[in-house]
Amino acid sequence: MKSKTARRIRWIAIALLIAGLSAYVRRVPWMTVLTTLRTASPGLLVMALCFHLLALAGKAGIWWTFLEPLGGPRYTTVARGTLMGATLNSLFVGSSGEAGRVLLMSRLTGIRSSSIVATVVLERVIDLCGFTTLLACAAFLFPIPAMVRAGAAVVVVVVVATVLTRRALRRPASGAAPRAPVPASLLQRCTDYTRHVLASTRSIATPRRIAIAVALTEVDWCSELVSYSLVARAAHFPIGVRGTLLALLAVNVGFLVRVTPGNVGVFELVYATVAHSLGFSTDIAISVALLLHLVQDVPTAMLGLSLGARFFASAPSETHMRPSQPCTPTIAVDPSSPAPARSISPC
Repeated sequence: MKSKTARRIRWIAIALLIAGLSAYVRRVPWMTVLTTLRTASPGLLVMALCFHLLALAGKAGIWWTFLEPLGGPRYTTVARGTLMGATLNSLFVGSSGEAGRVLLMSRLTGIRSSSIVATVVLERVIDLCGFTTLLACAAFLFPIPAMVRAGAAVVVVVVVATVLTRRALRRPASGAAPRAPVPASLLQRCTDYTRHVLASTRSIATPRRIAIAVALTEVDWCSELVSYSLVARAAHFPIGVRGTLLALLAVNVGFLVRVTPGNVGVFELVYATVAHSLGFSTDIAISVALLLHLVQDVPTAMLGLSLGARFFASAPSETHMRPSQPCTPTIAVDPSSPAPARSISPC
């Protein structure tokens, strides 16, 4: 009975998604889109793609920084895993890419999945810090409404409170009584898994790694800003740096949850709303947003799918790990024996 109910809910969700996408397709000004595609500058679009790939390289650098203390893999493997996560996010709803890259990296390296989840959580927190920094800069550099400034202040306060809470939790508790063993129920296993994730997070997040990750997330966000600006310039859309910054912040407000594959429809709606509030044409703004999808998501998905088939087909091996230090076998001689014996101890 439960399987039938779950199947019905799944089919209803698919039907609603198809209906929403159909309504979106009917409302797209396709003539304006085709005109924008024909007149766009190919050179600027290629440059925009390069900056988008640079942003993905920054994300991979953040993740690799947090995977390093776990005996993590090579940077190239982490970059491919990041690309696979971006591909899954562009093809499925929700944050499917986060779960997919955790499973992929755990399978390739043999590292415990809870430890990899801790690195992904840290990466998302650093990503939120980069978004907050960009929002704060926009609030002070441009004439943004007071409500947005208040929201930026609230986000900064939340981030500071999170950091202070983390520092308080790192202090060892005194006089804690040992817990009695309990049966390994589902709730207990979930609690143990969450506890291990938090413990891994506290051990991985050193000041040095946090500083490196913060610098890389600034590279990530600035590269995305340049990519958005280049696509607008390629489409001859005079939204400017200020409008591009506002659009980037607006479309990434709900970056944790994607209600459609690749946020198709929602992305165009938010981008067009920001452009309309600045006095630009809504139809041209929708065309530029679709062009952003074509420049960023389509090449990323093609690269991710081409690499994903090889990744999932390969078995876990040492080729994905960083090279270890060479070791020399030692020879021990026992002088007390009548005939000195030698034993060789392997590495």
